[in-house]
Amino acid sequence: MGEVRNIKATVERLLWGIAAGRCEFEGCNKVLYRHDVTGNSDNYAEKAHIYAVNPGGARYCPDSEEFKNSVENLMLACPQCHVTIDRNEQRYTPEILFKMKRKHEQRIFTLTSIGAELHSHMVYYTSSIAGTHCSVNDGDARNALALTGRYPSDISPIDLGQQGNLVEDNEADFYTSNEKNLRRAIKTRILDVVSEGASIAFFALAPQPLLMLAGRLLNDKYNVAVFQCHRRESDKWRWDESTDQVEFCLGVSEEISPSAQVALVFSLSSAVNMDRVTKVLGKDVVIYSVTIDSPNRAFVKNPTIMDAFVSKSREVMEMIKQKHGKDKDVHVFPVMPASLAVRFGMDYMPKTDNKLIIYDEQPEKGFVYALSIGGAYEQ
Repeated sequence: MGEVRNIKATVERLLWGIAAGRCEFEGCNKVLYRHDVTGNSDNYAEKAHIYAVNPGGARYCPDSEEFKNSVENLMLACPQCHVTIDRNEQRYTPEILFKMKRKHEQRIFTLTSIGAELHSHMVYYTSSIAGTHCSVNDGDARNALALTGRYPSDISPIDLGQQGNLVEDNEADFYTSNEKNLRRAIKTRILDVVSEGASIAFFALAPQPLLMLAGRLLNDKYNVAVFQCHRRESDKWRWDESTDQVEFCLGVSEEISPSAQVALVFSLSSAVNMDRVTKVLGKDVVIYSVTIDSPNRAFVKNPTIMDAFVSKSREVMEMIKQKHGKDKDVHVFPVMPASLAVRFGMDYMPKTDNKLIIYDEQPEKGFVYALSIGGAYEQ
Protein backbone atom coordinates (compact mmCIF):
# COMPACT_ATOMS: atom_id res chain seq x y z
CA MET A 1 0.00 0.00 0.00
CA GLY A 2 2.85 2.33 -0.57
CA GLU A 3 5.44 3.96 1.63
CA VAL A 4 4.16 5.06 5.00
CA ARG A 5 5.06 8.71 5.57
CA ASN A 6 3.72 11.93 6.98
CA ILE A 7 1.10 10.25 9.12
CA LYS A 8 0.41 12.57 12.00
CA ALA A 9 0.44 11.20 15.53
CA THR A 10 -3.15 12.44 16.01
CA VAL A 11 -4.25 10.44 12.94
CA GLU A 12 -2.50 7.31 14.20
CA ARG A 13 -4.13 7.60 17.62
CA LEU A 14 -7.54 8.12 16.02
CA LEU A 15 -7.04 5.06 13.81
CA TRP A 16 -6.11 2.94 16.82
CA GLY A 17 -9.19 4.17 18.65
CA ILE A 18 -11.78 3.54 15.94
CA ALA A 19 -10.26 0.13 15.11
CA ALA A 20 -10.03 -0.82 18.82
CA GLY A 21 -6.48 -2.06 18.34
CA ARG A 22 -7.55 -4.92 16.07
CA CYS A 23 -6.75 -5.84 12.47
CA GLU A 24 -9.44 -4.43 10.18
CA PHE A 25 -9.02 -7.05 7.46
CA GLU A 26 -12.30 -8.96 7.33
CA GLY A 27 -12.06 -12.33 9.07
CA CYS A 28 -8.85 -11.53 10.96
CA ASN A 29 -9.71 -9.22 13.89
CA LYS A 30 -6.33 -10.03 15.49
CA VAL A 31 -5.40 -8.08 18.64
CA LEU A 32 -2.45 -5.83 17.69
CA TYR A 33 -1.26 -4.81 21.14
CA ARG A 34 -0.42 -8.32 22.39
CA HIS A 35 1.83 -10.94 20.80
CA ASP A 36 -0.26 -13.99 19.98
CA VAL A 37 2.52 -16.41 20.99
CA THR A 38 4.43 -14.80 23.88
CA GLY A 39 1.59 -12.67 25.22
CA ASN A 40 3.92 -9.64 25.46
CA SER A 41 2.30 -6.22 25.15
CA ASP A 42 3.63 -3.95 22.39
CA ASN A 43 2.59 -2.20 19.17
CA TYR A 44 2.34 -4.93 16.51
CA ALA A 45 0.14 -2.92 14.12
CA GLU A 46 0.84 -1.56 10.67
CA LYS A 47 -0.93 1.40 9.10
CA ALA A 48 -2.00 0.20 5.67
CA HIS A 49 -2.94 2.64 2.91
CA ILE A 50 -5.96 1.80 0.79
CA TYR A 51 -4.76 4.20 -1.93
CA ALA A 52 -0.94 4.13 -2.01
CA VAL A 53 0.98 7.36 -1.42
CA ASN A 54 3.67 6.76 -4.07
CA PRO A 55 3.51 5.76 -7.77
CA GLY A 56 3.99 2.02 -8.10
CA GLY A 57 2.28 1.30 -4.79
CA ALA A 58 -0.81 -0.87 -4.54
CA ARG A 59 -3.93 0.91 -5.82
CA TYR A 60 -2.06 4.14 -6.49
CA CYS A 61 -3.98 7.02 -7.96
CA PRO A 62 -2.90 10.68 -8.25
CA ASP A 63 -4.70 12.18 -5.30
CA SER A 64 -3.72 14.52 -2.53
CA GLU A 65 -1.17 13.29 -0.02
CA GLU A 66 -3.28 14.87 2.71
CA PHE A 67 -6.17 12.50 1.96
CA LYS A 68 -3.93 9.46 1.52
CA ASN A 69 -2.43 9.94 4.98
CA SER A 70 -5.78 10.64 6.60
CA VAL A 71 -7.68 8.21 8.80
CA GLU A 72 -10.24 7.78 5.98
CA ASN A 73 -7.61 6.10 3.76
CA LEU A 74 -5.88 4.01 6.45
CA MET A 75 -6.59 0.56 7.84
CA LEU A 76 -5.06 -0.80 11.01
CA ALA A 77 -3.64 -4.18 10.00
CA CYS A 78 -1.45 -7.00 11.20
CA PRO A 79 1.72 -7.60 9.13
CA GLN A 80 0.31 -10.76 7.51
CA CYS A 81 -2.90 -9.11 6.30
CA HIS A 82 -0.97 -6.05 5.12
CA VAL A 83 1.14 -8.30 2.87
CA THR A 84 -1.94 -10.19 1.66
CA ILE A 85 -3.66 -6.98 0.61
CA ASP A 86 -0.65 -5.53 -1.18
CA ARG A 87 0.21 -8.71 -3.09
CA ASN A 88 -3.38 -9.17 -4.31
CA GLU A 89 -4.44 -5.68 -5.31
CA GLN A 90 -6.61 -6.94 -8.19
CA ARG A 91 -8.64 -8.94 -5.68
CA TYR A 92 -8.61 -6.38 -2.88
CA THR A 93 -9.82 -3.29 -4.67
CA PRO A 94 -10.30 0.07 -2.92
CA GLU A 95 -14.06 -0.56 -2.86
CA ILE A 96 -13.62 -3.87 -1.05
CA LEU A 97 -11.11 -2.45 1.44
CA PHE A 98 -13.25 0.61 2.22
CA LYS A 99 -16.16 -1.77 2.87
CA MET A 100 -14.02 -3.87 5.25
CA LYS A 101 -12.93 -0.72 7.06
CA ARG A 102 -16.51 0.58 7.41
CA LYS A 103 -17.86 -2.76 8.67
CA HIS A 104 -15.09 -3.19 11.24
CA GLU A 105 -15.35 0.36 12.59
CA GLN A 106 -19.15 0.25 12.70
CA ARG A 107 -19.00 -3.01 14.66
CA ILE A 108 -16.56 -1.49 17.16
CA PHE A 109 -18.76 1.59 17.52
CA THR A 110 -21.87 -0.54 18.10
CA LEU A 111 -20.24 -2.82 20.65
CA THR A 112 -18.62 -0.01 22.61
CA SER A 113 -21.96 1.81 22.73
CA ILE A 114 -23.37 -0.97 24.93
CA GLY A 115 -23.79 0.25 28.49
CA ALA A 116 -21.21 -0.85 31.03
CA GLU A 117 -23.90 -2.59 33.05
CA LEU A 118 -25.05 -4.74 30.11
CA HIS A 119 -22.59 -7.57 30.55
CA SER A 120 -23.22 -11.30 30.86
CA HIS A 121 -21.17 -14.23 32.07
CA MET A 122 -20.88 -16.60 29.11
CA VAL A 123 -21.48 -20.19 30.21
CA TYR A 124 -20.89 -23.20 27.95
CA TYR A 125 -22.07 -26.71 28.70
CA THR A 126 -21.46 -29.63 26.35
CA SER A 127 -21.52 -33.39 26.64
CA SER A 128 -21.67 -36.49 24.47
CA ILE A 129 -24.85 -36.86 22.40
CA ALA A 130 -25.36 -40.19 20.61
CA GLY A 131 -21.63 -40.83 20.68
CA THR A 132 -20.72 -37.38 19.34
CA HIS A 133 -18.78 -34.98 21.54
CA CYS A 134 -20.22 -31.51 20.97
CA SER A 135 -18.60 -28.10 21.34
CA VAL A 136 -19.65 -24.44 21.32
CA ASN A 137 -17.98 -22.21 18.72
CA ASP A 138 -16.74 -19.30 20.83
CA GLY A 139 -16.88 -16.76 18.00
CA ASP A 140 -20.46 -17.67 17.08
CA ALA A 141 -21.53 -17.48 20.72
CA ARG A 142 -19.94 -14.07 21.26
CA ASN A 143 -21.54 -12.74 18.09
CA ALA A 144 -24.95 -14.00 19.20
CA LEU A 145 -24.55 -12.29 22.57
CA ALA A 146 -23.46 -9.00 20.96
CA LEU A 147 -26.54 -8.99 18.74
CA THR A 148 -28.71 -8.98 21.88
CA GLY A 149 -27.02 -5.76 23.03
CA ARG A 150 -24.80 -7.33 25.67
CA TYR A 151 -21.09 -8.13 26.00
CA PRO A 152 -19.07 -10.84 27.81
CA SER A 153 -18.18 -10.19 31.45
CA ASP A 154 -14.86 -12.03 31.15
CA ILE A 155 -12.27 -12.80 28.47
CA SER A 156 -12.85 -16.56 28.83
CA PRO A 157 -16.24 -18.28 29.18
CA ILE A 158 -17.24 -20.45 32.12
CA ASP A 159 -17.00 -23.99 30.78
CA LEU A 160 -19.10 -26.54 32.69
CA GLY A 161 -18.11 -29.48 30.51
CA GLN A 162 -15.87 -32.18 31.91
CA GLN A 163 -12.63 -32.05 29.95
CA GLY A 164 -11.45 -35.46 28.77
CA ASN A 165 -14.65 -37.29 29.78
CA LEU A 166 -14.86 -40.23 27.38
CA VAL A 167 -17.97 -41.84 28.87
CA GLU A 168 -20.63 -42.14 26.13
CA ASP A 169 -24.29 -41.40 26.73
CA ASN A 170 -25.28 -45.03 26.01
CA GLU A 171 -23.11 -46.39 28.83
CA ALA A 172 -24.69 -47.42 32.11
CA ASP A 173 -22.85 -44.93 34.31
CA PHE A 174 -23.13 -41.94 31.94
CA TYR A 175 -25.86 -40.10 33.84
CA THR A 176 -24.56 -41.00 37.30
CA SER A 177 -21.16 -39.56 36.36
CA ASN A 178 -22.37 -36.52 34.45
CA GLU A 179 -25.04 -35.51 36.96
CA LYS A 180 -22.41 -35.46 39.70
CA ASN A 181 -19.96 -33.53 37.53
CA LEU A 182 -22.58 -30.99 36.44
CA ARG A 183 -23.72 -30.30 40.01
CA ARG A 184 -20.11 -29.89 41.11
CA ALA A 185 -19.19 -27.67 38.14
CA ILE A 186 -22.15 -25.33 38.64
CA LYS A 187 -21.37 -25.03 42.35
CA THR A 188 -17.63 -24.36 42.01
CA ARG A 189 -17.62 -22.34 38.77
CA ILE A 190 -20.86 -20.38 39.15
CA LEU A 191 -22.60 -20.55 42.53
CA ASP A 192 -19.39 -19.99 44.52
CA VAL A 193 -17.98 -17.20 42.33
CA VAL A 194 -20.77 -15.41 40.44
CA SER A 195 -22.97 -13.01 42.39
CA GLU A 196 -26.64 -13.93 42.67
CA GLY A 197 -28.78 -11.94 40.25
CA ALA A 198 -25.96 -11.62 37.73
CA SER A 199 -26.72 -12.09 34.03
CA ILE A 200 -25.71 -15.36 32.40
CA ALA A 201 -25.74 -16.22 28.70
CA PHE A 202 -26.16 -19.99 28.50
CA PHE A 203 -25.00 -22.00 25.46
CA ALA A 204 -25.54 -25.74 25.78
CA LEU A 205 -25.38 -28.93 23.71
CA ALA A 206 -26.01 -32.02 25.81
CA PRO A 207 -28.62 -34.75 26.38
CA GLN A 208 -31.94 -33.26 27.41
CA PRO A 209 -32.09 -34.68 30.98
CA LEU A 210 -28.78 -32.94 31.78
CA LEU A 211 -30.02 -29.70 30.24
CA MET A 212 -33.12 -29.84 32.43
CA LEU A 213 -30.93 -30.37 35.47
CA ALA A 214 -28.69 -27.43 34.49
CA GLY A 215 -31.73 -25.18 34.17
CA ARG A 216 -33.02 -26.36 37.54
CA LEU A 217 -29.71 -25.54 39.28
CA LEU A 218 -29.61 -22.01 37.86
CA ASN A 219 -33.29 -21.12 37.82
CA ASP A 220 -33.88 -18.87 40.82
CA LYS A 221 -30.40 -17.47 41.36
CA TYR A 222 -29.44 -15.72 38.10
CA ASN A 223 -30.84 -13.79 35.18
CA VAL A 224 -30.25 -16.50 32.57
CA ALA A 225 -30.64 -15.92 28.83
CA VAL A 226 -30.72 -19.27 27.02
CA PHE A 227 -29.49 -19.53 23.42
CA GLN A 228 -30.43 -22.14 20.82
CA CYS A 229 -28.00 -23.74 18.38
CA HIS A 230 -29.53 -23.39 14.92
CA ARG A 231 -29.09 -25.66 11.92
CA ARG A 232 -27.04 -23.35 9.70
CA GLU A 233 -23.46 -23.26 8.43
CA SER A 234 -22.29 -20.21 10.40
CA ASP A 235 -23.52 -17.96 13.21
CA LYS A 236 -25.18 -21.04 14.67
CA TRP A 237 -26.24 -19.31 17.91
CA ARG A 238 -27.63 -16.09 16.39
CA TRP A 239 -31.36 -15.55 16.77
CA ASP A 240 -33.30 -15.01 13.54
CA GLU A 241 -34.89 -11.63 12.96
CA SER A 242 -38.26 -13.29 12.37
CA THR A 243 -41.15 -12.70 14.73
CA ASP A 244 -42.71 -16.10 13.97
CA GLN A 245 -44.76 -17.59 16.75
CA VAL A 246 -45.51 -21.24 17.52
CA GLU A 247 -48.65 -22.62 19.11
CA PHE A 248 -48.01 -25.32 21.67
CA CYS A 249 -50.82 -27.83 22.04
CA LEU A 250 -51.66 -29.85 25.13
CA GLY A 251 -53.16 -33.33 24.95
CA VAL A 252 -54.27 -35.67 27.75
CA SER A 253 -55.00 -39.39 27.44
CA GLU A 254 -57.82 -41.13 29.26
CA GLU A 255 -57.07 -42.10 32.85
CA ILE A 256 -57.49 -45.84 33.32
CA SER A 257 -57.43 -46.01 37.13
CA PRO A 258 -56.78 -43.72 40.12
CA SER A 259 -53.45 -45.50 40.64
CA ALA A 260 -52.24 -44.74 37.11
CA GLN A 261 -48.74 -43.38 36.70
CA VAL A 262 -48.35 -39.92 35.16
CA ALA A 263 -46.23 -39.25 32.08
CA LEU A 264 -45.36 -35.91 30.51
CA VAL A 265 -44.22 -36.17 26.88
CA PHE A 266 -42.58 -33.33 24.97
CA SER A 267 -43.17 -34.26 21.35
CA LEU A 268 -41.47 -31.25 19.77
CA SER A 269 -38.31 -32.12 17.80
CA SER A 270 -40.09 -35.13 16.31
CA ALA A 271 -43.35 -37.00 16.87
CA VAL A 272 -43.44 -39.45 19.77
CA ASN A 273 -45.53 -42.60 19.47
CA MET A 274 -47.15 -43.15 22.85
CA ASP A 275 -46.43 -46.86 22.61
CA ARG A 276 -42.84 -45.90 23.39
CA VAL A 277 -44.07 -44.53 26.73
CA THR A 278 -46.29 -47.46 27.67
CA LYS A 279 -43.40 -49.78 26.84
CA VAL A 280 -41.58 -48.19 29.79
CA LEU A 281 -44.42 -47.53 32.25
CA GLY A 282 -47.03 -50.09 31.26
CA LYS A 283 -50.62 -49.53 30.16
CA ASP A 284 -51.89 -48.02 33.42
CA VAL A 285 -50.65 -44.52 32.71
CA VAL A 286 -52.20 -41.15 31.96
CA ILE A 287 -50.14 -39.28 29.37
CA TYR A 288 -49.93 -35.50 29.13
CA SER A 289 -48.30 -34.37 25.90
CA VAL A 290 -47.04 -31.01 24.65
CA THR A 291 -46.53 -30.78 20.90
CA ILE A 292 -46.75 -28.49 17.85
CA ASP A 293 -48.42 -28.96 14.47
CA SER A 294 -45.29 -30.20 12.70
CA PRO A 295 -42.61 -31.31 15.18
CA ASN A 296 -39.11 -30.43 13.97
CA ARG A 297 -35.68 -29.48 15.31
CA ALA A 298 -35.50 -25.95 13.90
CA PHE A 299 -38.61 -24.13 15.08
CA VAL A 300 -37.11 -22.21 18.02
CA LYS A 301 -36.16 -19.14 15.96
CA ASN A 302 -36.55 -16.37 18.56
CA PRO A 303 -36.72 -16.06 22.36
CA THR A 304 -40.47 -15.40 22.42
CA ILE A 305 -41.05 -18.98 21.27
CA MET A 306 -39.22 -20.15 24.38
CA ASP A 307 -41.46 -17.93 26.50
CA ALA A 308 -44.58 -19.45 24.90
CA PHE A 309 -43.26 -22.91 25.65
CA VAL A 310 -42.63 -22.07 29.31
CA SER A 311 -46.19 -20.76 29.61
CA LYS A 312 -47.60 -24.00 28.23
CA SER A 313 -45.31 -26.26 30.29
CA ARG A 314 -46.26 -24.34 33.44
CA GLU A 315 -49.93 -24.86 32.55
CA VAL A 316 -49.48 -28.62 32.27
CA MET A 317 -47.45 -28.88 35.48
CA GLU A 318 -50.20 -27.07 37.39
CA MET A 319 -52.84 -29.26 35.76
CA ILE A 320 -51.02 -32.42 36.84
CA LYS A 321 -50.67 -31.17 40.40
CA GLN A 322 -54.35 -30.22 40.64
CA LYS A 323 -55.53 -33.50 39.13
CA HIS A 324 -53.15 -35.99 40.77
CA GLY A 325 -51.74 -34.19 43.81
CA LYS A 326 -48.20 -33.04 44.53
CA ASP A 327 -46.98 -36.45 45.73
CA LYS A 328 -47.46 -38.14 42.35
CA ASP A 329 -44.17 -38.53 40.45
CA VAL A 330 -44.14 -37.24 36.88
CA HIS A 331 -42.27 -39.33 34.33
CA VAL A 332 -40.83 -36.99 31.68
CA PHE A 333 -40.10 -38.15 28.13
CA PRO A 334 -38.37 -35.27 26.30
CA VAL A 335 -37.90 -35.03 22.52
CA MET A 336 -37.27 -31.32 22.23
CA PRO A 337 -34.77 -28.58 21.25
CA ALA A 338 -31.96 -28.01 23.76
CA SER A 339 -33.04 -24.48 24.71
CA LEU A 340 -36.53 -25.66 25.70
CA ALA A 341 -35.08 -28.42 27.89
CA VAL A 342 -33.05 -25.80 29.76
CA ARG A 343 -36.02 -23.46 30.09
CA PHE A 344 -38.21 -26.29 31.41
CA GLY A 345 -35.64 -26.93 34.12
CA MET A 346 -35.41 -23.21 34.91
CA ASP A 347 -39.19 -23.03 35.42
CA TYR A 348 -39.25 -26.03 37.78
CA MET A 349 -40.15 -25.15 41.39
CA PRO A 350 -38.94 -27.86 43.79
CA LYS A 351 -41.04 -26.71 46.74
CA THR A 352 -44.34 -26.81 44.86
CA ASP A 353 -43.90 -28.99 41.76
CA ASN A 354 -44.11 -32.77 41.52
CA LYS A 355 -40.92 -34.80 41.47
CA LEU A 356 -39.65 -35.39 37.93
CA ILE A 357 -38.28 -38.74 36.75
CA ILE A 358 -36.59 -37.97 33.44
CA TYR A 359 -35.83 -40.39 30.60
CA ASP A 360 -33.48 -40.25 27.65
CA GLU A 361 -34.20 -41.76 24.25
CA GLN A 362 -31.32 -43.88 22.95
CA PRO A 363 -30.85 -45.64 19.60
CA GLU A 364 -32.15 -49.23 19.60
CA LYS A 365 -32.99 -48.98 23.31
CA GLY A 366 -35.88 -46.52 23.35
CA PHE A 367 -36.45 -44.45 26.47
CA VAL A 368 -34.26 -45.30 29.46
CA TYR A 369 -34.12 -43.76 32.93
CA ALA A 370 -31.60 -40.90 33.19
CA LEU A 371 -32.04 -38.85 36.38
CA SER A 372 -34.54 -37.31 38.79
CA ILE A 373 -35.24 -33.70 39.80
CA GLY A 374 -37.12 -32.61 42.92
CA GLY A 375 -38.44 -34.77 45.70
CA ALA A 376 -37.70 -34.72 49.42
CA TYR A 377 -33.93 -34.16 49.09
CA GLU A 378 -34.51 -30.78 47.39
CA GLN A 379 -36.90 -29.39 50.00
